[in-house]
Amino acid sequence: MLGQQSESADNRSNTAGQNGAIVNQAVRPSSAGERDGVETPATKPTSGAKKHWLDYATAFLTLAAAGGAITAAVFTGWQAVTADQGLRDSNRAYVHSTNFRFVHYGAKNESGRTQWSVSPLIENTGSTGTRGMLMNTIISSAGEPDFASLEKAAFSPALILPKSDMTGAVFSMDGRGLDLLRGGGLIAMGIITYADIFGDLHLVEFCHRAQFGPIDWEGVPAGQPLRIRGIACETHNCEDNECGPDWRRRATAVASRRPESSDMRREAGIVAGAAAQR
Repeated sequence: MLGQQSESADNRSNTAGQNGAIVNQAVRPSSAGERDGVETPATKPTSGAKKHWLDYATAFLTLAAAGGAITAAVFTGWQAVTADQGLRDSNRAYVHSTNFRFVHYGAKNESGRTQWSVSPLIENTGSTGTRGMLMNTIISSAGEPDFASLEKAAFSPALILPKSDMTGAVFSMDGRGLDLLRGGGLIAMGIITYADIFGDLHLVEFCHRAQFGPIDWEGVPAGQPLRIRGIACETHNCEDNECGPDWRRRATAVASRRPESSDMRREAGIVAGAAAQR
């Protein structure tokens, strides 16, 4: 009986020892080699992902910086072009005609009535004078505008200083005859080419009719001009590209017909040069 109890006690001791060994093995930490073997596969992919994100961010910031530099260069170029165009616009000549000039100098016709001279008034409202200006104008009491014939006719050299004007073709008639035309029967038309101070060529067409109220033709002092507003024709009041897609070709063709001699020049409505001295 005592022998059996002793064997049972030994068996329990051995079992406890084995259980203790198993427990110790379960709680014993892994060795350094085993720890590295387990953690390395998880650590390497995480570091690689972070590196890729840094590369993407760097590339994005580089592209953004390059885009900003390109935008700044384009904007600077646009500013330069705008400034240049603004300089040209504010300093060039602007030639146009929308009015008539009625004036007399005291001369009488055979009927004893005052003889009036009527002309289209051509103005330069720009800040500089015209260069190489050529013009052809007509004033008439009959007919419709014929710009095809007008453009083929001879052009005269002219010059208009800044903020000044000159007259075109002259129509002469006494007051009684002008009264018959005051409802728009008097028409003026013209074609003008000129270059501005920057060398840019311009083309101008004008066409307007005189419309005015009663005037005391015999009471107006001699040499005192009357400015009569013109009523624009339906067409042929334009400048540059407003005159059609071929305006530059037409302006160049007219400018090429400029006379070689500069003796004949009209400035502010006065004939200058050799012809004026005769």
